[in-house]
Amino acid sequence: MLVLTSSSAGAQSENNLSAEEKLYGLSKLWMEASYNFAFFDQVPDLIWDDCYRRFIPQVLETETDWAYYLVLQRFYSLLNDGHTRVFPPAELRNAYHGTATKQIKTRLIEDKVIITDVLNDSLRSRGLKKGSEIWAIDNLDVHDYADKHVAPYVFASTPQDRELQIYGHSLLSGYVSEPASIEVKGSDGKTRTFDIHREPWLMEEEVFQGKPICFEELPDNIGYLRIHNFVDKEDFRPSFESVFSRILDTDGLIIDVRDNFGGSTQITSYVLQHFTNSPFKLANWKSPMNIAAHRAWGQSQQWHEVEGEIVEPFDDQAVYTKPVNVIADESSFSGAEDFCVGFLTMKRGKLVGRRTAGSSGSPLMFDLPGGGLALVCAKKDVFPDGTEYIGFGIVPDIKVEASIKDIIENKDAALDMAIKELWDEYGGA
Repeated sequence: MLVLTSSSAGAQSENNLSAEEKLYGLSKLWMEASYNFAFFDQVPDLIWDDCYRRFIPQVLETETDWAYYLVLQRFYSLLNDGHTRVFPPAELRNAYHGTATKQIKTRLIEDKVIITDVLNDSLRSRGLKKGSEIWAIDNLDVHDYADKHVAPYVFASTPQDRELQIYGHSLLSGYVSEPASIEVKGSDGKTRTFDIHREPWLMEEEVFQGKPICFEELPDNIGYLRIHNFVDKEDFRPSFESVFSRILDTDGLIIDVRDNFGGSTQITSYVLQHFTNSPFKLANWKSPMNIAAHRAWGQSQQWHEVEGEIVEPFDDQAVYTKPVNVIADESSFSGAEDFCVGFLTMKRGKLVGRRTAGSSGSPLMFDLPGGGLALVCAKKDVFPDGTEYIGFGIVPDIKVEASIKDIIENKDAALDMAIKELWDEYGGA
């Protein structure tokens, strides 16, 4: 998710890391993945040792620390896993990496790069509108631009997650001091150019900011609960309990976990306990085992396998037993997918939307030279019945595709469908 889209950043003079430190950092990444990465089976054509050898001259040839970390990002992106990634040092990102998602939001819809929201008042006043199509960035075809400047630095487990990262979260990221010039075609057919300014952005500090929970009452006494993250902060449980009393008064509920980057499995279980009178099982999991003697004897990769925990229902408080549906899509990631696994295992209602990101698990965290950080996913989760979803995504019961028309008309087709199914299945207004 951390990309560079400006060649000028490579011209900076800072270079504090020695050749030995650079080689050590690459070697550390190679080693930790070799022993701990849980998804080599999903990249069967990847020869990891060959990749390591191929990247040695690349890291040694870098002229700046920032360029070095970009090479490390390209190296780990080869593993095709959303929980396996490289974070350059914060001071480098503050200087060289900025986001434009605070200005506009974009998605690939109907094979076109569409602006799904305009958050900047100045851009709106100049005529930039939702539903407009981005044709080019910095005088380069938008798809060519994405392939060259964005895709090599993306960490994603599935095609749908990769598409979201490339054309959504990271498309306009880049050098903080230089705006991205976008050529846009509006619904009226006219083409205009806008400069989109970037702001510094540290993913680990900002992705879980803001209120974790929002609740509102929709017509026909349907509740709409939007969960933005499942982070186990001190305000999550009190916030949830404060809205749950209102949820109890509704006749049906929609839980929305789109744009949810995840959090704690303990929190997802806690939320699910409010919607069932029966025990339910969490995902089974396994992790690579490395026993040196077994390797010496020529044995294949061994795994430590664990049955999913059984979560008991509450026995001392009210639970919600009325109809519930959940909305999710490719922006439902990690802990949000754990939530969907639990919900479907409970057989509590329908999952509506699109395939989830297909990336969960427990990443091993380790330091890199100069203050960087890396993660490698060491745990593979599966549904209690053995169904795999990491590397595939959770398939919804009811699929709802995004459309440009819905963006322009400000419609939420997935929410409309979730409400319709609520009444079609259980009856009501």
